Amino acid sequence: MADLDLSLSRVLEELVGDSAYFENYLYDQQFSHRGWSGICSAIEENPQSILYTKVISLHDFILLELLLELDAIADHFGHRRRPLAEMIDAEPMDLFAPTPLLEWQEVLSMWQEAFEWSYYDEVFAGLLSSTEVPKTRSNRTGMPHTSVPAFIAICCIDERECSFRRHLEAVEPDCETMGCPGFFGVEFFFHPAKGRFYEKLCPAPITPAFLIREVESPVVRKREILFTKKSHTFFRGFPATLALGLYAAIQLVMDLYRPKMNASISDAFAHMNVSAKLQVEADSPPRLENNLQVGFTVEQMADRVENLLRGIGLIQQFPSLVYAVAHGSGSANNPHHGAHDCGACSGRPGSVNARVFASMANHSVVRRLLRERGLFIPDETLFLGALHDTASDEMAFYDVENLPVAMRQIHKTHVKTFEKALDLNAKERSRRFASINTKSQLRHVRKAIRSRSVSYFEPRPELGHGTNALCFVGHRDLTKNLFLDRRAFMNSYDWRTDPEGTRLLGVIRPLPVVCGGINLEYYFSRVDNYKLGAGTKLPHNVMGLIGVANSTDGDLRPGLPLQMIEVHDPVRLMFVVEHFPEVILRTIQTSPDLYEWFENRWVLLTAIHPESNQLLFFDNSQFIPYLPQIKGIPQINDIHALIESATEMQTNKIVHATREHIPVHLINR
Repeated sequence: MADLDLSLSRVLEELVGDSAYFENYLYDQQFSHRGWSGICSAIEENPQSILYTKVISLHDFILLELLLELDAIADHFGHRRRPLAEMIDAEPMDLFAPTPLLEWQEVLSMWQEAFEWSYYDEVFAGLLSSTEVPKTRSNRTGMPHTSVPAFIAICCIDERECSFRRHLEAVEPDCETMGCPGFFGVEFFFHPAKGRFYEKLCPAPITPAFLIREVESPVVRKREILFTKKSHTFFRGFPATLALGLYAAIQLVMDLYRPKMNASISDAFAHMNVSAKLQVEADSPPRLENNLQVGFTVEQMADRVENLLRGIGLIQQFPSLVYAVAHGSGSANNPHHGAHDCGACSGRPGSVNARVFASMANHSVVRRLLRERGLFIPDETLFLGALHDTASDEMAFYDVENLPVAMRQIHKTHVKTFEKALDLNAKERSRRFASINTKSQLRHVRKAIRSRSVSYFEPRPELGHGTNALCFVGHRDLTKNLFLDRRAFMNSYDWRTDPEGTRLLGVIRPLPVVCGGINLEYYFSRVDNYKLGAGTKLPHNVMGLIGVANSTDGDLRPGLPLQMIEVHDPVRLMFVVEHFPEVILRTIQTSPDLYEWFENRWVLLTAIHPESNQLLFFDNSQFIPYLPQIKGIPQINDIHALIESATEMQTNKIVHATREHIPVHLINR
């Protein structure tokens, strides 16, 4: 047995014979049970992604399957067994050779291009109309004086925050909203108190070298009677079932008719214990845990705060309060929970990142280092972390107790502004849900939205990114007067603070991976929901906490369920970057991994000239001037009337109405 050769090539020789067929055979073998080889490969590359650590290898998975097949064939044919290559006449195929398009495929390609550009053209016409509206930009680079904002909210670029930012600006015209990837430029693993494993809280391609630990506070966490591991043992489990069974049944009925958040529901706000402290600052000297530095040094904190603030153009005119608003999504009936949370935080809520960034920006020594670098943050300016639950439209604010008494009163005033904006955001979202009357009073709509997120019987607690189509990298004035129907990722960037594009690469680099990855996930799931998506979620079974399968079907579903993509239009993500085209081209070409996203047209790119407002589309490695075909964009004074009018259809067409996107409108402010 010691001399037995069980290498992959040797087993394939026994089973297949001719090595020319090896690749074809393995390809067909692994695609006969979709999803499993992919998940094995993913776990092998990221073993920390599963709850219980196991050594899983794609090589071993394939080898085991080959041995089982070889054993089955030997058992069936006995001494008459021959290698499979000797039993077929077909020649091996080059699986990845380019194939010419057939005529019907060319027609479909043209239809796809026309479908995409019918929307892009509408957006570009809106951009040109919006830039013609007189406006005064924030005084961040010596422009004519404008007043300091009432407050600044730095939100995630997530397109679900597009409408929230718009409503926030409408409720408080003197505030300013900005956007950045939801990890706020601080990359780390997070270790919750008593947690069994580390959680990665940054974009997937980044491998953090830092660890943020949650230090348990004296406050005792609430214990749930029905959710405990003590009932898993034989001696405790039997009496616990008898004692608590009736109570559990009553609780289940109450949850069905009066749903509310409980321990069995994925709660975005429970990702972090707000009563616990976070070890943000590293010890001196820094200590390591599993080769990760616990906390950040003061210099490392200053670097990250400076990079973010300069990247989004926030270098002066700081108000008394700057909110770092992360987002997450709490929902009950949703095995695809990670697809609703923050993509920039590896599919988790960004609450820890917001709290960590605020702590760094408030650090007195960090402020001193920033002043030495020419970035002056007034002593009276404080940063505050927050989390927006995009499913229930609720918000939480962190470390409010650390604010001075006078500042707490100012914060309470701003909280009322946030609450009004959340009311209006819930109303806008409600038009997508046939079960909610958008014209009801705001408090009723808000309650219905909240109940929907925690209802066991609701297969659509939130539609996730199901409308994404755009990504803006530029000043807020580009889009502030446009109604984009929650379809745009928005990353703040002011070319005037970076005329040479020095920081543009750092701003753009994570966006194709995060936003483009989300877009393609929805694109392919919408194009073919059965093969490339996950089908309807109603019969889904969760398999080992690593994937889902449809009922008794053994295949792991590779994409998103029907209930997340049915309102999505399959269009590629269009990037619109405000800078000189030569600067943009030079920037994206410095990184081959970044450039291939645009060169291969996985996502599209258009530059808007910062001085002439000319649009230039990136095609065949160059920027070409583009003039929209649409000459006029409809204007509105009342967004809420537009939202309500979108639902004014006959009852038998209401489901169709929820799937239709509202065209781009120019908002008269």
